[in-house]
Amino acid sequence: MRITHRQLEAFVQFMEVGTVTGAAGRLFVSQPAMSKMLAGLEIDLGLTLFQREKKRLLPTDEAQLLYKEVRRLMASLSDVERFARDLREYRTGELRIISATSIGHTLIAEATAEFGAEFPDVYIKIDTSTAVGSDVLRQNVDLGFSVTQFHHPSLHTEPLFHAASVCVLPVGHPLAERDVIGPGDLEGAEFVSFTRDSRMRHLTDAVFEQQRVSRKMRLEVFTSAEANSLVSRGLGVAIVEPLAVHHGVWPNLVIRPFEPKLEFTFSVMRPQDRGDAAIADRFMDVLNRRIKLLAEASANSSTTLSVRLPQSRPRRENAG
Repeated sequence: MRITHRQLEAFVQFMEVGTVTGAAGRLFVSQPAMSKMLAGLEIDLGLTLFQREKKRLLPTDEAQLLYKEVRRLMASLSDVERFARDLREYRTGELRIISATSIGHTLIAEATAEFGAEFPDVYIKIDTSTAVGSDVLRQNVDLGFSVTQFHHPSLHTEPLFHAASVCVLPVGHPLAERDVIGPGDLEGAEFVSFTRDSRMRHLTDAVFEQQRVSRKMRLEVFTSAEANSLVSRGLGVAIVEPLAVHHGVWPNLVIRPFEPKLEFTFSVMRPQDRGDAAIADRFMDVLNRRIKLLAEASANSSTTLSVRLPQSRPRRENAG
């Protein structure tokens, strides 16, 4: 028969109080029940822990040595229980995030600031990547945030929100006077485009080809951040996702809605085998609340930021 935590607890109480009656009172059990637990511990361990003199129990040398070891082990168990409580209450733990630059420098940064203030003892590691899906698969990451579509059996991927693209122009550009930019306005324009294998490049090219509008395309980038940086320096115009420019990362840009509307889909990826970690879930609560507020603000204002949540209409696969 294996020893139990209750037996060890009874043993510790007896060693500290010195009497069976006193130990029984501490554990709120009867004196016979306490005696039975102590006798059972002796039998289970195969040790003589007590000398019995005139109905009194006197600890042996073995009992004194065992007491020190049991106290050490029970202190370790208390540490485990305290650590588990801290995990339940988000007072400790780690959160590892990898993100595309556009959402990483805006919404993820804002959600991290709020989350970090609420749970100051949680260790947070954030990295940016241009290949979030692959990195989530290869690395020990809890959450990945991307603006490209990546599906894999080992990942759980779901859309967070859809954001309508905008046209960015350098300050002083002739088209800056227009309220909305269409394909025909960009005939012959110096155009900063995404790489040829990207989903957003295909969608954008299709719109211009449909209306038979040609552009001067000698600048090709991987992300909207690079496009914004080039346009802010006067190197053409671009059609990009709206988050970074809406947050004012590049002040030397003019932002205009682009019609017909093209959408970027921002998604979250989680490893299937990591389960629903409590800390990651709590971070997602904070982030989703901010996304909802962003969508509500875009619906109730005339800004260039147009955001909708996935459930507002059937999902459509887009990327940038």
